[in-house]
Amino acid sequence: MEKSKGRRYSEEFKQGAVKLVLENKQSIAEVCRSLGVSRNAVDRWLAADTDSHNAERVQMRQLEEENRRLRKEKADLEDTVEILKKAAAIFSQSQRKSTK
Repeated sequence: MEKSKGRRYSEEFKQGAVKLVLENKQSIAEVCRSLGVSRNAVDRWLAADTDSHNAERVQMRQLEEENRRLRKEKADLEDTVEILKKAAAIFSQSQRKSTK
C-alpha cells in the first residue's frame, strides 16, 4: 500500500486561511470546509502565525526599550552640552576681564 503525500499549499493560501479565522472570525471548522483542508493543517498554520507574532512582539518590546534608553541618553547629552556652553561662557568672560 502506498502512503499518500500531503498537499502543499502556498504561503498566501495559508495566510488567507489564518486571516479568515483571526480577522473574519470564522470558525476553524468553517474555514476547513470552505477551503477543503484538514483541521490539523489549519491548526498548524495558526500555531505558526502565533509564533511569528510572538517573535514580533518580543522584538518590538526590545526596540521600545532601546528607544527609551537612547532618548534618556540623548537628554543627558543635551544637558551636558548646556552645562559646557555655560562653563565656556563663564571662562571666556573671566579671561576677557583678566586681559583688560
